Amino acid sequence: MAELESRVVDLELRFMKLERFAQELSDVVADQRRQIDALTLETKRLRDRLSEEEEQGTSNERPPHY
Repeated sequence: MAELESRVVDLELRFMKLERFAQELSDVVADQRRQIDALTLETKRLRDRLSEEEEQGTSNERPPHY
């Protein structure tokens, strides 16, 4: 009976570790999702800004006579 109890305790400990690792992984994935969303938004803003500058002709290109 002691062997069975020991095995159950071992399984419970392993399960607790797996739960902790799963939560840590979930936290990392959620953080990465926030970073991806922020970078996607920044990329969109930069593309929009570049598009506006191209439409207005205010790009930083030198005129052809330089």
